[in-house]
Amino acid sequence: MANNIYGNEFFNAEQKERYLKGLSESTKIVYSRILLRAAYVEEELGRDLYNFNVNEIGQVMKLLSPTTYNSSRDALSQMKKYITWAIKNDLRDNNINPLGAGLSEEFISSFIDSSLEFLYTEKQINDIIGRLSNEQDRALVLALFEGLMGREYSEILRLQLADIDQENNILTLKNLDADGETTIRKLKVSEKLVTLLIRAANQTIYVKSNANLQVKMKSSRDITLVSNGYIFRSADMNTTYFGVAPRNFVSRKIKNISRWLDYKELVPLNIRKSGMVKYAKDLYEERGVFERQEILEVCRRFDYGELSVHRLSKDCLNLKTINRLYPAGTS
Repeated sequence: MANNIYGNEFFNAEQKERYLKGLSESTKIVYSRILLRAAYVEEELGRDLYNFNVNEIGQVMKLLSPTTYNSSRDALSQMKKYITWAIKNDLRDNNINPLGAGLSEEFISSFIDSSLEFLYTEKQINDIIGRLSNEQDRALVLALFEGLMGREYSEILRLQLADIDQENNILTLKNLDADGETTIRKLKVSEKLVTLLIRAANQTIYVKSNANLQVKMKSSRDITLVSNGYIFRSADMNTTYFGVAPRNFVSRKIKNISRWLDYKELVPLNIRKSGMVKYAKDLYEERGVFERQEILEVCRRFDYGELSVHRLSKDCLNLKTINRLYPAGTS
């Protein structure tokens, strides 16, 4: 049953296909997602969504876990239309639509799940990257998403061009621990991240305020980055950091990005956790299961110890979170 939550098959497929047949292709895709997710509750209760009462519809909404008012309203509206169609075709046991009395703001809002509003899908991360003007910023966001971190961001701040195996897309990461000892690990990353890191390494001029011309500047809009061999570098403005950038470099950069793009909860930890869920989704799609072994693999990639497995499995590394963030047919 656990795998069915991902929404691979319709319940009472004949009627679902009959309903969808009358819709446009674009609408069919959207409505199919809701009906596929509803199948989990339909199987549990042993009857079709069109015979659900309002409390049972609430179970579907809990499974869908919409994170915004609009997504909650749209899901309820789609189920309402499906039930209306069923009534017209004499499929429902009675002719009363439990959602027919109108959807109040309070009712719609009651299903909004705020627990995921600080996690981002791969598409959202790519959208964020696409809106950034500086290669340094773009590479930083994706680096966090794909698993670079280290104590006080040392894996990111100490990364050099020589640490990038461009042929195999493998990074050599150097973590500086509390005792000043360096731990080395290898990490396979995407070709996109390798490309962004190389571009970031070659960037010499940084454009302030994400090139927003509406922001008034007291000084030049363009600033020169220090040249020191590291990928991520401070601005050359009477800086004392001509070597490795300071530990607050990453959090300060992400804070600026969140302000520029109006992502108030965009912080390094949330980007990292979002990447963990994406990697977990990839493992689940590949293997059809997501159990302790898969959780351990995610933890190893993102450099968490085994002691973190239980906490992370409750927090975000579980099928419920995977399926909420990546409904069937999305990426």
